[in-house]
Amino acid sequence: PFRWQGTYAVRFAEGIHELMAETGVVIAVENMYPWRAYGREAKMYLPHWNPLPEPYEHVCWDFSHAAIARADSLAAVRELGPRLRHVHLTDGNDSGKDDHLVPGEGTQRVAETLRHLATEGLAGAVCVEVGTRGVEYAGQREEKLAVSLAFAREHLAAGGTDHHDDDGAPRPTTKETDRP
Repeated sequence: PFRWQGTYAVRFAEGIHELMAETGVVIAVENMYPWRAYGREAKMYLPHWNPLPEPYEHVCWDFSHAAIARADSLAAVRELGPRLRHVHLTDGNDSGKDDHLVPGEGTQRVAETLRHLATEGLAGAVCVEVGTRGVEYAGQREEKLAVSLAFAREHLAAGGTDHHDDDGAPRPTTKETDRP
């Protein structure tokens, strides 16, 4: 939550825990990124944009957000261990812009991280989340999604996974962002 969201922001971690207990729904808190202006970080989130040191039982990892934060996704995923419940499969650069690039087109160690997850296991889902705004020709959106899905299948298969299609390939899900 943003700092200005008052009690909701102050009680966020506690509120997530209570909501999961009341509903039985697993809530994974997503990693975000610092907002920077004139070379300085603006403190926008409360308690923090980085969920690793926070008491969240479940976390969602987004590679594009990690790129902006200059975080090492492989190290973070290793540290999260079984707390990691969902992955937004994408990539990014430290441009300050939430690019949501096709995996492998940015600076994150996405392939290595997926292979780690394939070996260690993931009690959740891998969801392709690439930006498709501004495609230049008919079919480019589908191409980006197909390349992302193939990337996921290749690297998740490298270590084996329990989530497979009938043909034995891993089953990541897909999600487009910024679709007009």
